[in-house]
Amino acid sequence: MTTSLVLAAAEGGFNPLHIDPAAAALTLITFLGLLFVLWKFAWGPILEAVESRESRIEDAIRQAEEDRGKAQAMLDDYTQRVAHVEQEVAGLREKGRTDAESLRADILAKAQVDARGVTEKAQRDIELARTQAIEDIRREAVTLGLAIAGKVVGRSVDDDDQRRLAGEVVSELASVDTGA
Repeated sequence: MTTSLVLAAAEGGFNPLHIDPAAAALTLITFLGLLFVLWKFAWGPILEAVESRESRIEDAIRQAEEDRGKAQAMLDDYTQRVAHVEQEVAGLREKGRTDAESLRADILAKAQVDARGVTEKAQRDIELARTQAIEDIRREAVTLGLAIAGKVVGRSVDDDDQRRLAGEVVSELASVDTGA
Protein backbone atom coordinates (compact mmCIF):
# COMPACT_ATOMS: atom_id res chain seq x y z
CA MET A 1 0.00 0.00 0.00
CA THR A 2 2.73 2.42 0.72
CA THR A 3 4.25 1.49 -2.52
CA SER A 4 1.09 2.42 -4.39
CA LEU A 5 1.06 5.83 -2.74
CA VAL A 6 4.65 6.35 -3.51
CA LEU A 7 3.98 5.34 -7.15
CA ALA A 8 0.97 7.64 -7.28
CA ALA A 9 2.97 10.49 -5.91
CA ALA A 10 5.75 9.74 -8.30
CA GLU A 11 3.43 9.60 -11.28
CA GLY A 12 1.91 12.88 -10.74
CA GLY A 13 1.87 13.31 -7.07
CA PHE A 14 -0.88 14.15 -4.64
CA ASN A 15 -3.09 17.04 -5.66
CA PRO A 16 -5.22 18.48 -2.90
CA LEU A 17 -7.41 20.39 -5.32
CA HIS A 18 -8.40 17.28 -7.20
CA ILE A 19 -11.84 16.04 -6.02
CA ASP A 20 -12.88 12.44 -6.47
CA PRO A 21 -16.65 12.48 -7.15
CA ALA A 22 -17.24 8.94 -5.87
CA ALA A 23 -15.39 9.59 -2.63
CA ALA A 24 -17.21 12.91 -2.20
CA ALA A 25 -20.63 11.26 -2.76
CA LEU A 26 -19.79 8.49 -0.31
CA THR A 27 -18.64 11.01 2.27
CA LEU A 28 -21.82 13.06 1.80
CA ILE A 29 -24.08 10.00 2.10
CA THR A 30 -22.19 8.86 5.20
CA PHE A 31 -22.46 12.34 6.74
CA LEU A 32 -26.22 12.57 6.00
CA GLY A 33 -26.80 9.04 7.34
CA LEU A 34 -24.89 9.79 10.50
CA LEU A 35 -26.73 13.11 10.83
CA PHE A 36 -30.08 11.30 10.54
CA VAL A 37 -29.08 8.63 13.09
CA LEU A 38 -27.82 11.29 15.53
CA TRP A 39 -30.95 13.38 14.95
CA LYS A 40 -33.24 10.43 15.53
CA PHE A 41 -31.48 8.67 18.40
CA ALA A 42 -28.99 11.02 20.10
CA TRP A 43 -30.07 14.63 19.82
CA GLY A 44 -33.59 14.02 21.17
CA PRO A 45 -32.38 12.37 24.37
CA ILE A 46 -29.54 14.88 24.68
CA LEU A 47 -31.92 17.83 24.25
CA GLU A 48 -34.41 16.18 26.59
CA ALA A 49 -31.68 15.68 29.20
CA VAL A 50 -30.52 19.31 28.81
CA GLU A 51 -34.11 20.61 29.11
CA SER A 52 -34.71 18.36 32.13
CA ARG A 53 -31.54 19.64 33.73
CA GLU A 54 -32.54 23.26 33.03
CA SER A 55 -35.95 22.59 34.53
CA ARG A 56 -34.39 21.07 37.69
CA ILE A 57 -32.03 24.03 37.99
CA GLU A 58 -34.91 26.49 37.61
CA ASP A 59 -36.95 24.54 40.19
CA ALA A 60 -33.97 24.52 42.55
CA ILE A 61 -33.49 28.28 42.09
CA ARG A 62 -37.21 28.91 42.69
CA GLN A 63 -37.17 26.62 45.76
CA ALA A 64 -34.04 28.37 47.06
CA GLU A 65 -35.73 31.76 46.63
CA GLU A 66 -38.82 30.49 48.47
CA ASP A 67 -36.64 29.04 51.24
CA ARG A 68 -34.73 32.30 51.46
CA GLY A 69 -38.00 34.21 51.75
CA LYS A 70 -39.20 31.84 54.49
CA ALA A 71 -35.86 32.12 56.27
CA GLN A 72 -36.03 35.92 56.08
CA ALA A 73 -39.58 35.85 57.44
CA MET A 74 -38.48 33.58 60.29
CA LEU A 75 -35.50 35.83 61.01
CA ASP A 76 -37.76 38.88 61.09
CA ASP A 77 -40.19 37.02 63.38
CA TYR A 78 -37.41 35.93 65.74
CA THR A 79 -35.92 39.41 65.74
CA GLN A 80 -39.32 40.83 66.63
CA ARG A 81 -39.78 38.20 69.35
CA VAL A 82 -36.36 38.94 70.81
CA ALA A 83 -37.16 42.66 70.85
CA HIS A 84 -40.49 41.88 72.52
CA VAL A 85 -38.80 39.66 75.10
CA GLU A 86 -36.23 42.38 75.79
CA GLN A 87 -39.09 44.85 76.35
CA GLU A 88 -40.82 42.38 78.67
CA VAL A 89 -37.60 41.82 80.61
CA ALA A 90 -37.11 45.57 80.95
CA GLY A 91 -40.73 45.92 82.09
CA LEU A 92 -40.37 43.09 84.60
CA ARG A 93 -37.13 44.58 85.87
CA GLU A 94 -38.81 47.97 86.31
CA LYS A 95 -41.85 46.35 87.96
CA GLY A 96 -39.56 44.45 90.32
CA ARG A 97 -37.74 47.65 91.20
CA THR A 98 -41.00 49.53 91.86
CA ASP A 99 -42.37 46.58 93.85
CA ALA A 100 -39.19 46.51 95.94
CA GLU A 101 -39.41 50.26 96.52
CA SER A 102 -43.08 49.92 97.46
CA LEU A 103 -42.32 47.03 99.81
CA ARG A 104 -39.46 49.02 101.34
CA ALA A 105 -41.76 52.01 101.87
CA ASP A 106 -44.47 49.75 103.37
CA ILE A 107 -41.99 48.09 105.73
CA LEU A 108 -40.57 51.47 106.74
CA ALA A 109 -44.05 52.89 107.36
CA LYS A 110 -45.04 49.83 109.38
CA ALA A 111 -41.83 50.08 111.39
CA GLN A 112 -42.52 53.75 112.08
CA VAL A 113 -46.09 52.95 113.14
CA ASP A 114 -44.83 50.13 115.36
CA ALA A 115 -42.16 52.42 116.84
CA ARG A 116 -44.79 55.10 117.54
CA GLY A 117 -47.00 52.45 119.14
CA VAL A 118 -44.16 51.20 121.31
CA THR A 119 -43.23 54.78 122.23
CA GLU A 120 -46.82 55.68 123.08
CA LYS A 121 -47.24 52.48 125.12
CA ALA A 122 -43.99 53.21 126.96
CA GLN A 123 -45.18 56.76 127.64
CA ARG A 124 -48.54 55.44 128.91
CA ASP A 125 -46.75 52.90 131.08
CA ILE A 126 -44.46 55.61 132.43
CA GLU A 127 -47.43 57.91 133.08
CA LEU A 128 -49.32 55.08 134.77
CA ALA A 129 -46.28 54.19 136.90
CA ARG A 130 -45.82 57.89 137.74
CA THR A 131 -49.48 58.25 138.70
CA GLN A 132 -49.29 55.03 140.74
CA ALA A 133 -46.11 56.24 142.46
CA ILE A 134 -47.71 59.60 143.29
CA GLU A 135 -50.78 57.85 144.73
CA ASP A 136 -48.55 55.53 146.74
CA ILE A 137 -46.61 58.53 148.04
CA ARG A 138 -49.90 60.31 148.92
CA ARG A 139 -51.17 57.26 150.78
CA GLU A 140 -47.88 56.98 152.66
CA ALA A 141 -47.99 60.71 153.40
CA VAL A 142 -51.55 60.39 154.71
CA THR A 143 -50.63 57.36 156.78
CA LEU A 144 -47.57 59.11 158.17
CA GLY A 145 -49.54 62.30 158.71
CA LEU A 146 -52.26 60.41 160.59
CA ALA A 147 -49.69 58.60 162.68
CA ILE A 148 -47.97 61.86 163.53
CA ALA A 149 -51.29 63.58 164.17
CA GLY A 150 -52.40 60.71 166.39
CA LYS A 151 -49.28 61.04 168.46
CA VAL A 152 -49.54 64.79 168.55
CA VAL A 153 -53.22 64.80 169.49
CA GLY A 154 -52.70 61.95 171.85
CA ARG A 155 -55.54 59.92 170.81
CA SER A 156 -55.95 57.29 168.23
CA VAL A 157 -58.12 57.87 165.24
CA ASP A 158 -60.37 54.97 164.28
CA ASP A 159 -60.51 53.50 160.75
CA ASP A 160 -63.55 55.50 159.60
CA ASP A 161 -61.96 58.75 160.71
CA GLN A 162 -58.69 57.77 159.03
CA ARG A 163 -60.45 57.08 155.76
CA ARG A 164 -62.39 60.30 155.84
CA LEU A 165 -59.28 62.31 156.67
CA ALA A 166 -57.22 60.45 154.05
CA GLY A 167 -59.84 61.23 151.40
CA GLU A 168 -59.77 64.92 152.34
CA VAL A 169 -55.96 65.05 152.24
CA VAL A 170 -55.81 63.21 148.91
CA SER A 171 -58.38 65.53 147.36
CA GLU A 172 -56.43 68.54 148.64
CA LEU A 173 -53.16 67.13 147.33
CA ALA A 174 -54.79 66.35 143.97
CA SER A 175 -56.06 69.91 143.69
CA VAL A 176 -52.63 71.23 144.62
CA ASP A 177 -50.94 68.89 142.08
CA THR A 178 -53.29 69.83 139.20
CA GLY A 179 -53.16 73.48 140.11
CA ALA A 180 -49.36 73.61 139.96
